Parts: sequence; C-alpha cells; structure tokens
Amino acid sequence: MKTAAAAGALALALLANPIVAAQAAAADVSEALADCLYQHSTSADKQVFLQWAYVTLGKTAAAQKIQKIPDASIRSVEGQAQKTLTNLVLGKCSQPAMKVLMKDPKNGLQNTLNSLAQKLVEAEIRRRASPVLALTITDLIRR
Repeated sequence: MKTAAAAGALALALLANPIVAAQAAAADVSEALADCLYQHSTSADKQVFLQWAYVTLGKTAAAQKIQKIPDASIRSVEGQAQKTLTNLVLGKCSQPAMKVLMKDPKNGLQNTLNSLAQKLVEAEIRRRASPVLALTITDLIRR
C-alpha cells in the first residue's frame, strides 16, 4: 500500500512539473542507449571505451599530479572512441540513439557516455576485486 501511494505521489509530482518529467524521460533514454552500447560492445570496444574514460579522467588536475598523458595519446584514444561509438550507434544501437536524439539532443550523448563509463568501470572493479582484500564496512569503522 505504501509503495502504491509513493508511486502515485511521484507520478503526480512528475505531471505537475513537466520539466522534471522531461528530465526523467531524457535520463531513461540515455540509460537505455548506454545499456545497448554496453551489451553490444565487443571486448575490444569495451577496451577502447575504458581507455577513453581513462584519458578523460587523466585530463583532470588531480590525475595529472600522478601521471600526465601525452596529448597525442589522448587524441588517438578519443579518435578511436569516436569511431567505435559511431559504429555502434549506426549499427546495433540505432533505435535507442534516435530516442536520445529526439528526447535530449543537447545532453543525451554526454549522459549516455557517463553512464556507459560507469558501467565499464564497475564491471572492471568487480572483475578485479581481490579475494585477499576481505574488508567490510564494519572492519573500517572499528579502526
């Protein structure tokens, strides 16, 4: 009963505020495109997108304190990411890409890439989690 009431209140809030409803719809189509890109990316495609995320973060001041990535490497990775993205958007993911174009032509692709990068990084972290590192949040709090 509480869930139905909360859902009803959310629906009413979205109807009352069309800007919020539009933002929610735009986020949904961006997320759907990110899911499509992730699902249809080969391991080579995923490597390219991870490299793109890496060089994107590498441009920050915090990252550059650790390691500066040469501009030529950045350009090369960004070019390869554009090619990979274009192939996927024009191929397997054309339908969700059109929805992004229709719902959020200004920010949709950036939101999609943010979501895709997050999915890729999360998958890598899960894959590389060390069984030796068996810390829990309780272990940290006890320190």
